[in-house]
Amino acid sequence: MATGRLGLLALTLIFHAARTAAAPPAIDGDYDSPLGRVRISGAGIAYRGVLIAPSSLCPLAKGEVVLVATLLDDSLAGRMRVCLVGQGCTGKTDWASAVLLVGPGQLSGAVHVEGAGCAAPFGKKGGVTLARAGKGTPKRAPRPAKDRLARVRALLTDGKAYLDEGNFEAARKRFVAAMAVDPGVPEAYNGVGVTYRMRNALPDALSWYKKALEADPDFGDAYYNMACVYALQGARELALRYLKIAALNGYATGEGLEADPDLATLRVLPEYQALRAKM
Repeated sequence: MATGRLGLLALTLIFHAARTAAAPPAIDGDYDSPLGRVRISGAGIAYRGVLIAPSSLCPLAKGEVVLVATLLDDSLAGRMRVCLVGQGCTGKTDWASAVLLVGPGQLSGAVHVEGAGCAAPFGKKGGVTLARAGKGTPKRAPRPAKDRLARVRALLTDGKAYLDEGNFEAARKRFVAAMAVDPGVPEAYNGVGVTYRMRNALPDALSWYKKALEADPDFGDAYYNMACVYALQGARELALRYLKIAALNGYATGEGLEADPDLATLRVLPEYQALRAKM
C-alpha cells in the first residue's frame, strides 16, 4: 500500500512538472524597439503589437499595429511592420516576415524584407531586439581591450580546432573560457551548443543556441542551428520558422540545405520546397 501511494505521488509530481514545463512564456507587456514603444498582448497563441509611442526612426503613427504573430513553444513568428532604407525605399514602410525568440526580458530575432534593394534599419542582417519597458535597451557587454579580444579569438580558434578533432569536452572548455573574457560573444555560446549537438544532447544544444541569439540577434548560425535541432526533434513548424529566416537572410545556401542530413525530414514539405524556390 505504501508503495502504491508513493507511486501515485510520483505520478502526480511528474504530471505537475510536465504542465509547468509546458506553460507558455509570459509575453504580454510594453516593449522598447527601434519602432518605438510597442504594447504586445495575446489571446491564446495569437499575439499582436500596437505602437503606443513612435520613435523618430519610422513614419508610423501611435495606435498602428506593428506585430502580428503566433506563439509556438517560446518562439513568435509572423509579420512585423518596418520602415525601409535603400535606393527608392527611404520613408516607406512594409510588413516583413519575423521570428522572435521569447527570452528573459526581451524578444530577440530577425526580420526579412521582401523585394530587392530594401531593408529594415535594424541589424546588419535584420536582427532586432524588443526589450521589456523599464529594463532598458539590451546592450552587448563592452568589448574587451585589444589584448583580451585577442585572447577571445585564440580561445574560439582553439575551440574550433578541438571540435574538428572530435574532442568536444575540450572544445566546450575553450568556449566557456571565451565567455568569461567576453560575455557578449555569440560564437562562444554557439560553440558550446555545437559540442552538445555532436553528443546528440539536443535540448542542451538548443538552449545554448538560444543564448547565442539572445547575445546577438544578427548571429546567423544560431537560426540555422536551431532549425537543424528542431528538425531532428520532429518539431517541423519550428524548424521551418528558423530555417526561413536563416535562408532568406543569407545565413544558408540552397546547396547547403540539400546536403544537410539534419534537414532530411523537412524536404518533403511544401513549405520547404517553396523556401528553396526563393533561394
